[in-house]
Amino acid sequence: MEQDLGFDGIAQNPLHAASLAEQTAQRILTAICDGKLREEQPFPSQYQLGEWFGVSRTVIREATQLLVSKGVLDVKHGKRIVIKPPSHEPISESLGLAFRRKGVSVQQVLELRRPVEAEAAALAAQFAETSDLERMEQTIVEMEANLDKEKGYVDADVAFHNALFRATKQPAFELLLMSLNEYMTESRRLSYRGPEPTKRALEAHKRILHAVCNKDKEAARQAMLEHLGETERDLRELI
Repeated sequence: MEQDLGFDGIAQNPLHAASLAEQTAQRILTAICDGKLREEQPFPSQYQLGEWFGVSRTVIREATQLLVSKGVLDVKHGKRIVIKPPSHEPISESLGLAFRRKGVSVQQVLELRRPVEAEAAALAAQFAETSDLERMEQTIVEMEANLDKEKGYVDADVAFHNALFRATKQPAFELLLMSLNEYMTESRRLSYRGPEPTKRALEAHKRILHAVCNKDKEAARQAMLEHLGETERDLRELI
């Protein structure tokens, strides 16, 4: 038995002009954003979508391909379409390109990160759950184990901050800051100077985690400000 997702009202408005595929893609996207199509449900067949929107299977195929290219849909095993969960990756890619074209420096991105990420630390102190704290603690362990390995340390550093952003329980903070965090990966590689200097950054991360664990919003905010201030000073010496 086919599921009724309530598309009758949408289908009554005929599609014309410009690109039927683009318009259909927009309507599918709207259905996803409105919760009529969900990640956990099987994605409708081309036939079903064609019936709902009053277009051919060719148009539906082009529309879904557009949404695949935008990172909204994914094709599993070459044929099964699924809805992808929201991700910071498209934002990160677009931001990175825009920053490069605009000539935005790493220091300027740090200036943006400082107040926003400090507030994220305060929110994490308020809302972090046990699973968030365990994830952050694990990244600290990985940072300690990779003090003498640039890639391992940088990866763990990025993972720590991403875990902190998730702990805010604020999707806007999580998506924006994870996008900026990915962009800053290169700056972390630039500032990596071996085990001894890196220990100072590790201790800064431990102070942030300690404040978050203690649910001390102000201490978490201050610890993050101090950490990013040190990072900015290190980069100025290197660049």
